[in-house]
Amino acid sequence: MKKRLYIVRHCEAEGQDFQSPLTKRGFNQAKNLSEFFSNIRMEQIISSPFLRTVQSVEPICQKQNLYLEIDKRLSERILSTNPLPDWLEKLKATSQIWSYHMKAES
Repeated sequence: MKKRLYIVRHCEAEGQDFQSPLTKRGFNQAKNLSEFFSNIRMEQIISSPFLRTVQSVEPICQKQNLYLEIDKRLSERILSTNPLPDWLEKLKATSQIWSYHMKAES
């Protein structure tokens, strides 16, 4: 039997902090996500421990009567202990550095 794996990024959140909740729009997105998956039978849902990711998949778990498994290995790396207004650019820069090192090791 074939299995499918769905990887979903969290819905819109109020910030980057570990405990940043979803925005009102984010909660609506989570509800829509639950509707999207309503005709797809899930066996398991695994989330990072970040509040925004948990809140993004809770409606799916409730609708499908599934226990939400938290896996700390899915945590995001911490770019800074302070909020960064240009966090996306900083993230891209770290990815470029990592990519450069990977090419150099090949």
